[in-house]
Amino acid sequence: MPHMPSRTLTRRTFVLAGGAALSSSMVRTGVARAQGRRGEIIAGLSERMLTLDPANHYSISATSVLRHVYDPLLDVTNDDKFVPALAESWRPLNNTTWRFTLRKGVSFHDGSPFTADSVVFTLKRVRDNGKLIKSFVYQDIEDVQKDGDYTVTVTTKRPFGSLPAHLTMLGMLPPSAAAGEEAFFQKPAGTGPFRFVSWTHGDRVELAANTKYWKPGVPRVEKVTVRFIPELSTRAAALRAGEIHVIDRVWPDMVQTLKGTPGVKVLDTPALEAQRWHFQLARETVKDPRVRKAISLAINRDVIIKDLLLSYARPVVSPIPPGLIGHTNLGQKPYDPQKARQLLKEAGQSNLTLDFVLMKDLYPKQLEIAQAVAAMLGEVGVKVNIRNLEIATAREQRTAGNYDLFYSGWAHMPHDPDWYFGQWFTKAGAEKLTRFSDPRVEQLIAEGRVPDPKVRQQKYAEIERILWDEEPEIWPFYSVAIYAISDKLSNFEARRDYYVLLHEVGIA
Repeated sequence: MPHMPSRTLTRRTFVLAGGAALSSSMVRTGVARAQGRRGEIIAGLSERMLTLDPANHYSISATSVLRHVYDPLLDVTNDDKFVPALAESWRPLNNTTWRFTLRKGVSFHDGSPFTADSVVFTLKRVRDNGKLIKSFVYQDIEDVQKDGDYTVTVTTKRPFGSLPAHLTMLGMLPPSAAAGEEAFFQKPAGTGPFRFVSWTHGDRVELAANTKYWKPGVPRVEKVTVRFIPELSTRAAALRAGEIHVIDRVWPDMVQTLKGTPGVKVLDTPALEAQRWHFQLARETVKDPRVRKAISLAINRDVIIKDLLLSYARPVVSPIPPGLIGHTNLGQKPYDPQKARQLLKEAGQSNLTLDFVLMKDLYPKQLEIAQAVAAMLGEVGVKVNIRNLEIATAREQRTAGNYDLFYSGWAHMPHDPDWYFGQWFTKAGAEKLTRFSDPRVEQLIAEGRVPDPKVRQQKYAEIERILWDEEPEIWPFYSVAIYAISDKLSNFEARRDYYVLLHEVGIA
């Protein structure tokens, strides 16, 4: 099948690239058994869901929930391979045309058949409705045409090599949804392994098994309940008490407590997320690349990783995490405070103050990390003003450009770097955020959007080398995704994209 190939990331290769082994090497906790569907799994997620519309969010928690209700055309494995879901096969006919062959015999939860009409409706809807959060991604789609009930051809205005990746994040809808979307999304019907039952806003979603699911043996349980519990200590307490069976976004300093709890297992895996602290290049303080290089050289990343994150992070060797197309090992950024002082002197910066903005409590140990960075920069004569702001306020400051350095991360949810490059390193995207612009990078991004994976790898590697040298961002470490589960679960997979997917998970 002519799928778009992707580089495979094994745990061993990631460890070889990044240092010592992680504390837990288990990703799966059991082997699926041929047995009847039984029991209920209760998950506790860190982020509240705000919508039942698969085209109107980029929320990890919403994806975790809605991926059980809706199927996409393509799925993606934990080692970044695109595999069939509602599309049995797909291929580019040329740089701007894709053909999808659809799975037959699939029904929506309301009993209507899944056909090419569903794909045409879903793709045109997300393209044409600019109010939908995902709409901007699909603006390059020129047309969507069906050829019979089970073949669809998508033409694009320009090359769109990342289209398969983005389609893993778009659940297919029945055309009947158009008759009344407000009513439809009160009780949506997808083709997924679970049917929607109820949503108590801010509290929980209840799902029931789709007994007619197209994949044999799936799902393995009768019911899934997802509770939204933003506070980690509360999530962990519920897991330890046996009230829930899986929690996401465990922080490193909680690991030992959970590991010491009978009946609880902790799983971790290299995440698709690179921490990236971006500079505001419109500010005189960091416009000079020598200043940015100096700041990077003054940061001891090993101290952050080992002492603050307890080795639940990995050294960065390129802007793109291992496993994604384009990743190129450029070697770790050095720690050299003497060189940092020299560059600051050459740049004429003898009394520099850096405005460092954080989104409060969003990332593990971020305030402690920022404070450690401030101390490191103080050693080379740079003062740091840390502003630890509520998330909405911090984002307003970022949009307004009121910062020198902004603490952030980027989870490559589509398992493809094109969105990251386009959002942050083209003039159209970056002018609202970092003000970074480089004609070389713009050209390479455009050239790297063709479907040919060899061309994409080459162009993206060139982009990475330019960014590595220009340093419009600080890349301190790659994140690690940590989950905790009840030992009653079998076949649970700790995913690199932070999703909690229970399609094939059983419970004792």
